[in-house]
Amino acid sequence: MKYKLVVFDFDGTLADSEASIMESLQLVAWHLGLSWVDQAAARQSIGLPLRRTIEIGLGLCPEEAPEAVDLYRKYYHEVAFDSTHLFPGVNETLERLRPACLLAVASGKSSRGLLSMMQHLGISEYFSFVAGAQDVQQPKPAPDMVLLALARLNISAHECLVVGDTVYDIEMGQRAFADTCAVTYGNHSLDQLRRINPTFIIDVFPHVVNCLEL
Repeated sequence: MKYKLVVFDFDGTLADSEASIMESLQLVAWHLGLSWVDQAAARQSIGLPLRRTIEIGLGLCPEEAPEAVDLYRKYYHEVAFDSTHLFPGVNETLERLRPACLLAVASGKSSRGLLSMMQHLGISEYFSFVAGAQDVQQPKPAPDMVLLALARLNISAHECLVVGDTVYDIEMGQRAFADTCAVTYGNHSLDQLRRINPTFIIDVFPHVVNCLEL
């Protein structure tokens, strides 16, 4: 098999978390007395650091962001576990992939929150490595999280496939010199993903198996 490691994004790739993210942003806006959330812009920014998503979605300047980030984390913890779900076929596909190769997650979420959510969804056991926002100096689209996974697991870049739903995920993989697979059911459109030229494009999660030639 060509790939020894598959690195997955979390939001929009493994899990449908859009509702929980938007609800948390709405609650932060309410708390701060803001009249609206730019949901379209926020959706496009999912995958970037949380602070940027909040600044973009709520129209905040950098000085206002720290309070909003703290509020977001509080509200997200309250709502996310009831409104975040795996995409169809994720659990079964991970179960099929795990004996064939190593699996990792590279997410803009905090490591603690990411691990808690993965345990809640029942998928943490499949992964040999998990990287969150605090684990690297530079967030997506920098390659740092993929490079860290490669180093920790002693895998070469040409043996790695990076799977994600945004151009930030694909660029992260490309900058690490790994192959990439874009999923079209997440937060960025097919046209956006095509423009960045991923190695593969799939429409449903189970089709990632085809990329690995299983």
